[in-house]
Amino acid sequence: MTETLSRPTRRTPKPQEPARRPIEAGGVAALWAVAAGLIAVALPVLLVWVADARSGAGAAEAVRTAGQVWLVAHGVALDLPGGVYGLSPLGLLLLPFALLLRAGGHSARECRVVRLREALVLALAVAAPYAVLTAVVAGLSRTSAVQPVGWQALLGGFLVGGLGALVGALRAASLWPAVLPALPSRVARLVVATAAATAVLLAAGSLVAGLSLAAHLGRAGDLATGSSPGAVGGLALLVLGLTLVPNAAIWGVAWLTGPGFAVGVGTAVGPFGHSLGAVPALPLLAALPGPVPTWVGLIALLVPVGGGVLAGILVVRRLVAPTWLEAAREAAMVGPCAGVVVAAACWLAGGPAGGARLTDVGPSPWQVGLALTAEVAAGAALTAALLARRARA
Repeated sequence: MTETLSRPTRRTPKPQEPARRPIEAGGVAALWAVAAGLIAVALPVLLVWVADARSGAGAAEAVRTAGQVWLVAHGVALDLPGGVYGLSPLGLLLLPFALLLRAGGHSARECRVVRLREALVLALAVAAPYAVLTAVVAGLSRTSAVQPVGWQALLGGFLVGGLGALVGALRAASLWPAVLPALPSRVARLVVATAAATAVLLAAGSLVAGLSLAAHLGRAGDLATGSSPGAVGGLALLVLGLTLVPNAAIWGVAWLTGPGFAVGVGTAVGPFGHSLGAVPALPLLAALPGPVPTWVGLIALLVPVGGGVLAGILVVRRLVAPTWLEAAREAAMVGPCAGVVVAAACWLAGGPAGGARLTDVGPSPWQVGLALTAEVAAGAALTAALLARRARA
């Protein structure tokens, strides 16, 4: 009897809950990500509205403004009385992306995702309702003066929602190591080499933007205090500057590539040409580089060529005993791939910032893409050919 009483009782295991369907989990994840993102944006907007005694706007208008800011984070342009605002601070995109990352990971665990196909299905199940909800927010945020572009809300919501959910699902299911082996061998080589070349360019572009801001820090401080923004306004300026840091890094890439970028119609900021008039009094714009000697521009071109050199090395390492012509041909393909990626980044980092002169702000995607294609392809092809020839010698 004593032995029976002292024996530990066995706990009956709880039955495992059945996996949720992707369409159900995706809808819930999209709704949560949209609601959490809107709340996160609305809180600081409402804080600025409450602290600004000069504002005659009501609470409903402040809430609509929060919706408009959230839409801008998804690349949605706003039609204004004086023009179109389509310059998205890329740092602001981190908020919805982080929320979708978490929502996609949670949904992947609920749906017990174990294969790449299942992760893709779940990403689509999140992207579709997320796009619809983004369009709904665009409709509710519309005013007589500010009108979000509806089709961009659908497209931006679908792309951001799908990409964020896919990355979250792959991470939660530990499927990242299976992505490259699932691709054809040639595509996998190009993906790795293109990613390496792009990473070199982004790091160098960030360095250029950071050094230029450090050199003009005094002017940036003068611009920040010149309008007497107060504590809340100063904080808003700081947050705006931080959200534009990724844009500045991509503008730095455009500068290193050669074509540079514009800060208004008829302006040019590049290593081989500099024409700049009056610009908005934004502290971050104090970092705009001035004219440089031609030899500095030629040195700057070594950065994208160097990215191509790294890409060529990676391509040759993944080829089996190639001839120098095969290696050069394969490596040269990294140029167009990197050109398309950076052109897309330039498109995201620029856009109209209002009417009149500010209809052209940021790098030209096609100019930067073409220049980068030639520079990376040259560096990659030459490096791959030399390495392959040396290996056969």
